[in-house]
Amino acid sequence: MNWLLKKKSADEDQRRTHEPLVGGRRQGENENPYLAARRTWNDQTAANKAARQMWQLLGILSLLIALAGVGGMIHIGSQSKIEPYVVEVDKLGQFVVVAPAQRANATDPRIIHASLASFISDLRLVSPDASLQRKAVLFVYSMLSPKEAAFGKANEFLNGTDESSPFKRAEKEMVSIEIDSIIPQTPDTWQVDWIETARDRQGILKDKPFRMRALVTIQTVGTTPQTTEEQLRNNPFGIYVRDFSWSKQL
Repeated sequence: MNWLLKKKSADEDQRRTHEPLVGGRRQGENENPYLAARRTWNDQTAANKAARQMWQLLGILSLLIALAGVGGMIHIGSQSKIEPYVVEVDKLGQFVVVAPAQRANATDPRIIHASLASFISDLRLVSPDASLQRKAVLFVYSMLSPKEAAFGKANEFLNGTDESSPFKRAEKEMVSIEIDSIIPQTPDTWQVDWIETARDRQGILKDKPFRMRALVTIQTVGTTPQTTEEQLRNNPFGIYVRDFSWSKQL
């Protein structure tokens, strides 16, 4: 009985030899239409599967190459191709210097002096010219970040009450600022001294001019992809006031 149940090995089973198929059967096999049809079908199915896998692989590779190309084009397209140049002309109208324009270093003390002088002058200014007053207020806010303490302080000073609003005060008085000195106390904090003069609408002094002093803490923020064109126009050097405090000098 064992010989009936014994399974033929791969070497003994002629169906599993590696002889090439001819007409659906291998050399030495008896003709069997069912076995030949099955073998032919299996071979055809395997060939189709291999071809399909090859085309799928080629399709995936093509898609990856296309995505890489599109990503590269987007990256190149997002980069600015415009490079501004500075041209200097002498008194005779001849070109003297032609060179790429370089952004000034925001840490230059002269730039910080000018920015802080404008900030204090515009923050304390009271002008009967509503357009000039509005321009001054907008400049002040261009140097403020809503996340910093200086924003809340400036907002309270400008809009806290009707008496503090420069637009309401301009109905009765005018205030001018004369910057006296700007001295660094630390790399980020500067002392600003100025003389403040208040006059009524007829130009008569309301009181003797008095001295004021402020400590202003700043930070420099570089441009990012989120930086808008309006921010660049209003605050080109990225100097922002983080905090400030002032007092009247005796």
